Amino acid sequence: MMTTIIKTISSYQTWQWEIVFLFLIAAVELVLSIIWIWKSQWNSFCEFQEFLLKTNVLGDDYRRPTSATPWKIKKMKQKLTEIGIQDFQKKMDKFQANAKHLQEIQHTLDRFVGTHASKFAAKLSNKPEWEAELVKFFVLFSDVRGFTSLTEKLSPAETVRFLNRMYAIIDGVISMYGGEINKFIGDAVMAFFPYFENSGPSVPKKVLSAALKMQDQFHEMHGKFRDNYSQTIEAGLGVGMALGPSVIGNIGSLQRMEFTLIGDTVNLASRLCSVAEDGQILVNEEIAALVQDQFRLEKLPPVRLKGKSGAYTPYVVLGENIRPGLV
Repeated sequence: MMTTIIKTISSYQTWQWEIVFLFLIAAVELVLSIIWIWKSQWNSFCEFQEFLLKTNVLGDDYRRPTSATPWKIKKMKQKLTEIGIQDFQKKMDKFQANAKHLQEIQHTLDRFVGTHASKFAAKLSNKPEWEAELVKFFVLFSDVRGFTSLTEKLSPAETVRFLNRMYAIIDGVISMYGGEINKFIGDAVMAFFPYFENSGPSVPKKVLSAALKMQDQFHEMHGKFRDNYSQTIEAGLGVGMALGPSVIGNIGSLQRMEFTLIGDTVNLASRLCSVAEDGQILVNEEIAALVQDQFRLEKLPPVRLKGKSGAYTPYVVLGENIRPGLV
């Protein structure tokens, strides 16, 4: 009997020690888990903090905590997240404001120097020297007939009003048909249309259609406003066009540059315009060869053009054919 009691007590004590041992193991595992969780949270916090420092969200004067209790890490990370969101929002607002400002600058630049000029400047602005390119263009010049007499009759303010009305019409037509005005030269306009060898017949047709529409709208405008000034005025419009290679780019000095086209094609278009009568559109032989099936053309007698050697044969555009090939 006594032996049985002793065995029972011994077994009970062993069981107690096993419980204590298991409890100690569980406690150690809990402590290690807490330490591991804290360490993970702390490392994550430090990485996030380092990222904010590198991206300048936090300033260099930000004091980094060397340690923190587990229950504080969450609040600290939440605070840094709020700072990051606020900084990101500020940067986005600034970026959008800058983008809007740049867009306004681009629109202003397009308005004053033209789309091709602003794009050309943007493309080459990072180069030490601005370059020029040799490209094939339709070059168009228009010039008012009787402008000197007109300025004698009108006041300066009325002359400006007349020019602005004309410029608005010509600019609208040129833009509508895919061209661009390069410059206003007193009462003259210089414009150009890009041309590629694989463009097909649609591009020459658009260019000559633009010239015809310019003439129509100019005379419509003149007929409407000729009596609306201090004196009745008489004015006409001559147009000259040439197709050929031209150098396009920025011409001038480092202090003052102008985006323009130069070359024999430009000179020829200008000379053709100078001999064109009111209502006429004179083109060179290359244009005539391209559009002879689409437009009615008349070959004029050879003329001498200022600065050009020998006589030159211009073609006058009479109008568009009703059907291709129909003269």
